[in-house]
Amino acid sequence: MSAKGSAEAWLEPLDRARTALFVRALRFEPLRPLLLAKRRRIPALLLAHAAVAFVLSVFAPTLLLVLGPLLLGVPHLLADIRYLVLRPRFAAPARRWLLGGCVVLLGVRLAELTFAVSLSRYELPLAVFWVGGCALLGAQRLRDPRLIAMSVLLTAFGAAAWFHPSYLKMALSHGHNALAVAVWAFAFCPARRIGLAIFLLLAAITFVLLLTPLAGLGLQHGIVQSFGLHSLAVVDQLAPFARSLPLALGVVAAFAFLQSLHYAVWLHAIPQEVTRGEGILSFRMSFRALRSDLGLAGGALSTLLVVTVPVCGVLAPLRTQAVYLSLASFHAYLELGALSLCWLARLRLA
Repeated sequence: MSAKGSAEAWLEPLDRARTALFVRALRFEPLRPLLLAKRRRIPALLLAHAAVAFVLSVFAPTLLLVLGPLLLGVPHLLADIRYLVLRPRFAAPARRWLLGGCVVLLGVRLAELTFAVSLSRYELPLAVFWVGGCALLGAQRLRDPRLIAMSVLLTAFGAAAWFHPSYLKMALSHGHNALAVAVWAFAFCPARRIGLAIFLLLAAITFVLLLTPLAGLGLQHGIVQSFGLHSLAVVDQLAPFARSLPLALGVVAAFAFLQSLHYAVWLHAIPQEVTRGEGILSFRMSFRALRSDLGLAGGALSTLLVVTVPVCGVLAPLRTQAVYLSLASFHAYLELGALSLCWLARLRLA
């Protein structure tokens, strides 16, 4: 059996289970209009995911923060590359520039992990240079008002990288989770009013997590530790700037909530939006599309990574999570670079 056929054979039981679940759900009359029309199904499933993520972010945030990267981290990185680099109609130099930046920043992280040296001071200048190059490649003329605006933003970004690099990296780690929801709502969702409404609703939920005592309630009555990671340890990592424990816990809960939505957007909402027709992508269809986008070697490497990270996570969950998050940090800059390139070139992602 070929590698392609073997992979699809492994995915077939998952497709059968999904089909059976979908058929059962269609028996409930109120669900039929939501599930059969894509313009309703994608927002509905995204909101259902948000409801589950909201509960878990309050009562088990460390569970989301550990399992999310281990199970969904690599697939969502692949989706980033496919829908931000390979599928948009970029010119060849722009696509090479985007992929080259990914390789360089990934190389910096690999060298840092391999040789135990601190190279983080090079990351932000390289990112500024990379995103600036994306803007120049996308600009239609040097006096383009969009290029001028982008230059101002990059100057501010560069100044923050010089004077307050740790704060800037913290802001990027929090902000890029919300960015994915905005990308879906304003670039991929065809019903702009629905996309805007869901974006505002999810933003309101995030502020509820931030500014109410819900996260503190979760600390008292929920799961405070998962795989050896305690909620208070996460506070030190994600909210060192918070002046009170309730606010710090709210920051952690909001981060866990938005990170979960970030994965859902790249793995469900955006792939479904770019699929023609009203059908749902099967696991085998997703595998074929991945292989078509990345080629045989890229598809094989991707499959290996998708399997390897969870397996390593079983053996050493926190170490695997830390290594993944370090290596995957390039994708926040990739999103900024690809979006700036599209904006300057006046291209649509969808």
